[in-house]
Amino acid sequence: MARNTAQARKNGGSRPPFTPNAWAGLVFTPVRWIAGFMFLSAFIRRVVSMPAKMNPAAKEYVGHSFAHFLPHSFLITPFLNYLVQHPHVLYPFLVTFTTLEGLVGLFLILGLITRLASVGGGLLSLGILLGSGWLGSTCVDEWQIGAMLVGIAGVLALSGGGPISMDSLLMKRSPSLERKGWFRLLFSGDNLDRTDGKNLRTSVIITAVVTAFIMLVTYQAFHNGLWGKLTNDSKVPQVAISGQSVASNGALDLTLYRSGGPDTYGAFIVAVKVLEQGKPIEVYTPKELSTLPKTAIKNDVLLSQAKANHFSIVLPLAAKAEISLPPAAPGLQLTPGQKLTVVVYDVSGQKWSAPASVR
Repeated sequence: MARNTAQARKNGGSRPPFTPNAWAGLVFTPVRWIAGFMFLSAFIRRVVSMPAKMNPAAKEYVGHSFAHFLPHSFLITPFLNYLVQHPHVLYPFLVTFTTLEGLVGLFLILGLITRLASVGGGLLSLGILLGSGWLGSTCVDEWQIGAMLVGIAGVLALSGGGPISMDSLLMKRSPSLERKGWFRLLFSGDNLDRTDGKNLRTSVIITAVVTAFIMLVTYQAFHNGLWGKLTNDSKVPQVAISGQSVASNGALDLTLYRSGGPDTYGAFIVAVKVLEQGKPIEVYTPKELSTLPKTAIKNDVLLSQAKANHFSIVLPLAAKAEISLPPAAPGLQLTPGQKLTVVVYDVSGQKWSAPASVR
């Protein structure tokens, strides 16, 4: 079909009817422009509007978002953890990622190298989806955006740029490009060998199945959306307690991990209690927690660090810290092996508990 189309134009004949790909490319032009701007705007925000997002020394540094992805990311958690723990690798990765977003967005808007740009956009969207699909304190917005962009990328990879694109302009100026397999694969054009649309139907079915599979699997993985109790791990702060132990004089060691909740603010630990058979034998109030020295808090995640403020211990999303608390009850003497319970209280009223024993 491509050969006949090019020959008709070369011979000065009437313009042949639109092929299925040309119609699809034309119809999806608004979608291509919108998706392109979404990618391009990410580049503009970080590089032009707010350069601090690409500054590792700034609090707005987008690298902190990668730390926030960690608690409930899917399949790519080891990779994200490596990046977060190696800031010298994370920074060039972010520069590369942001540059690719800008190029993908620009190429989609222009309709230039449309199919390759669409595949690139799909991979970028998939990476963002697997990392942040669980976030969204009011709704499942991050998952919705990521899943939708993966699907859009698949559609645009099939349709190409259509008549309103730089790819189409290149084909008009050099009709022979339509006969090049590499051009139809990476840019645009009719990549079908049959006029009955069989190849197109097959390509659409495969794309639909793959993108739907990604959508359904991630929906279940992040939100239990297909079966089980619907969850939103970023709605309220979540804190996990581990490594808890109490010395015979009452000194308490424990590790707190902010394992979920909104990324826009931290958990604020305003009280810690040590209980014996439900009765408190030690109570740490905001006064004790807010005056902890820096040496008492050892952070494991470089880009998301716990710290004491004027009334609490603040745990940003993904922060994991070993905390050492001095004895809270003077003269307390505990017996090794004695069974206790540690309870941690958030300013919101939430609390988390874990068993502990005297070391």
